[in-house]
Amino acid sequence: MDSFLFLITAVLTMVLVITGFYYSIQSKKQLEKNLDETRAEVAMASRPLLVIRAVVHEAATTYVADSVSAPKGAQKTDDRPLTSHFSHFELFNAGNSPAISLKISLMNAEKAVLQGETLGFLRNNEQALTFVPIKLELHKTYYLVCEYESVRSRVSKIWYQTWLPFTAIEGTVKSLINVNVGELDFKEVPASVHSIASLKPK
Repeated sequence: MDSFLFLITAVLTMVLVITGFYYSIQSKKQLEKNLDETRAEVAMASRPLLVIRAVVHEAATTYVADSVSAPKGAQKTDDRPLTSHFSHFELFNAGNSPAISLKISLMNAEKAVLQGETLGFLRNNEQALTFVPIKLELHKTYYLVCEYESVRSRVSKIWYQTWLPFTAIEGTVKSLINVNVGELDFKEVPASVHSIASLKPK
């Protein structure tokens, strides 16, 4: 009888030890996961974030929907005045730290660099920088890509990239164009990976 009780006690003790060990491992994994998430949140909160937007110039004359007669040639299609045309791109830092080693490149559909500028750095909340494509062909897809670092990412050897796809289309005024832009894509690229900063325009 004593041997049976001893065996039961030993088994229960072993179960408790194993259970405690299991929960200890799970708690450690959860703690490590929480720490990783916290580090990621801190990194995101303290990093630069460059945003690109297309600037469209609009003439003073625009269509008023409830007017008796709109000026000739000023009606709108797709909520865009017929007198509007693409002007340039603006690049601004919506993050919480300066962007350094900043370079912006115009690439074609095959990701070959057609035009590039080294802009140095851009502080957060600083006035937007301007980029004007030298030449765009109609109905072709392009990418405007900016690549940059932060002080923190230099230590971790990470490059940040912002990609804006767009297509050049006919403007409503001869010799002028408009652009259809896609969604911004934000990437992180290890420094060991070939960087667009080392590519030269064709």
